[in-house]
Amino acid sequence: MKSRIKKCVTQLRVLGLDAIVLSNPVNASYLSGFRDADGYLLVTREMELVYFTNFIYAYEAQALDVWKVVIAKGNIFKQLSEAIKSRNLHRIGFEAKNIPYLEYSKIKQYLSGYRVELCETIDFIERIRVIKEPREISLIRKAIEISKDAFDFSAEIRDRAMTEKQFNIEIEKFLRIRGSNSVAFPAIVASGANSAIPHHLPGEDKLLTENFFLIDLGAKYYDYCADLTRVFTWGKITPFFKRIYDIVRKAQDLSIKKIRDGVKAKEVDLAARSFIEKKGYGKFFGHGVGHGVGREVHEIPFIGPKSEEVLRQGMVVAIEPAIYLKGKFGIRIEDMVLVGKNKGEVLSGNLCR
Repeated sequence: MKSRIKKCVTQLRVLGLDAIVLSNPVNASYLSGFRDADGYLLVTREMELVYFTNFIYAYEAQALDVWKVVIAKGNIFKQLSEAIKSRNLHRIGFEAKNIPYLEYSKIKQYLSGYRVELCETIDFIERIRVIKEPREISLIRKAIEISKDAFDFSAEIRDRAMTEKQFNIEIEKFLRIRGSNSVAFPAIVASGANSAIPHHLPGEDKLLTENFFLIDLGAKYYDYCADLTRVFTWGKITPFFKRIYDIVRKAQDLSIKKIRDGVKAKEVDLAARSFIEKKGYGKFFGHGVGHGVGREVHEIPFIGPKSEEVLRQGMVVAIEPAIYLKGKFGIRIEDMVLVGKNKGEVLSGNLCR
């Protein structure tokens, strides 16, 4: 954790900040090793960490020696503001994407009359998190391994008499038992035409009677996520279905071949998008080709046609081109890739492709 805190402090100095207030539980956990929990973490340029939380987390939080813990008594925003004043901190960063306006205004209110500048930061800790450490990569590999096992499990238990929701429950149960008692995100089970809805909610009355269905799932293992998508068939499929599937698979291959240290994210997106457009289905692919995965299932870098991100060695990304044909079917194939110096490593292997 110490190296992560040092990186945080270095970034504070680069931005000319005296401290930052972290309100995103994932970011506070990343720096401290504490679990994701409600609270506010004040990090100063002197590498001091002060964690403001409530009684519920007091015992666990105080067991860590990485920080000072302040248990809320009355108004937590007042206590946070008093800590800022007592330490003579004047340029304070805050996570603009994570703190609600009401909370921001309360902090500002309690700092009224004190010479302070509240400075908006975006992806401050996320920029540190984006390059994965060796241990993080090993945990992601384990989450992927569990997720691949979940696809094997789903093939064993699938039944046309099952509803999408019943199938979803069994898959998530498997992921929870094998993982960290949680999932990276609610699993998607989409049968037939429902597969053309990118984030379809599994239905209570939709049976798996069609000849194809899509599963998008991800295990979570010690806080690290996986995100994989596959389309499964049983019985006969049409030549048209196979044609669309092959287009998406080829598009994904083209994107993955582009991945390496120093490449622009939009070039990775363009590789898949231009191929899908060339085949006449560009208007049916409406989202970016990928995103980062780590402590959160969707994190930077986001890989889309307008992205200015540059991929760097040690990033882990999900690549998921798709074609969605409303009322017919949708094909999305998603794999996770570790960015290397000269190429990407497909962490999910040749799973069901």
